[in-house]
Amino acid sequence: MSSIPTSWELASLVCKFLVYIGVASIAGGSYCLWQFSDHSKATLHRNLSYIFIGSLIGFQGVVANFLIQIGLINDNGLVGMFDWGMGSLLLDVQLGAVTFYRLTGFVIVLLSCLFFFRRITYSTRAPDQNFYRVLIAIHFFALLVISSSFRLAGHVSVLSIFPQIGIVIHVTVFALWIGSLYPLYKMTESRDMKFLQLCMKRFGDYAIGILILLGISGLIMIFELLESPGELFTSPYGRAFLSKLSLVVILVSIAAANKLIFVPVIATETDSRKLASSIRWEIVVASMILLVTSYFSTIVGPAGPM
Repeated sequence: MSSIPTSWELASLVCKFLVYIGVASIAGGSYCLWQFSDHSKATLHRNLSYIFIGSLIGFQGVVANFLIQIGLINDNGLVGMFDWGMGSLLLDVQLGAVTFYRLTGFVIVLLSCLFFFRRITYSTRAPDQNFYRVLIAIHFFALLVISSSFRLAGHVSVLSIFPQIGIVIHVTVFALWIGSLYPLYKMTESRDMKFLQLCMKRFGDYAIGILILLGISGLIMIFELLESPGELFTSPYGRAFLSKLSLVVILVSIAAANKLIFVPVIATETDSRKLASSIRWEIVVASMILLVTSYFSTIVGPAGPM
């Protein structure tokens, strides 16, 4: 693809952004339910709503992207998107497999959310640990199904199994990190400052491991996709990657400020407005990272012959 996007490519970019939102909501929402929940029905309902809405957005992104690929091949305007003959052919190739995996994962989560919504609505007791174990197990399985589709898509699909595993890990842990930001932001509305501080401190501790996995998996992929380090500065793909890396550095810096400055003083503050404001900025930067990722995975590609 050229660095100047066509209308079809821009539409595909938007669809990928929606898919990333869906993956992040599943990973982060489920993770926060597992590790940072007060186990109240209100928190459970809020996080399930977040996961459900995100999964619905991701589902729509997958369907729209498949139709857009049909339209791109037909080159016959919007009408060409609904050529079911061409659509059936695409279902038998790599795009069909990617679409199947992603739709399956999102459908599993959507049905799961509806089921657990019903459970908590008609239950007179607070959910027990078994409730959370089953919920997390289902969502983790669905997340792996969706994340595994990324090894079949784009430039990574032609690489060996090792970097393909790297992309699955990279997508999963990054989605877990940025998908946790909105539930954590909503937690800052709590009046229990000690509980909030405990959760934020624990998330900050776990984030160190997340960053290590992100760094290792990211390096594996970039070394495989670029023929030489110089392409980081000379190729559109390399420059797009550096743009993403710059935003990640900003995101890490904000997260570090949260961990080292804002979280330690929560217990002595009367509210958590400073922390909430910082997390809002994290969400903005994370959204920019998703947009840049959508751009260089759709519009540009490695400079090599892949």
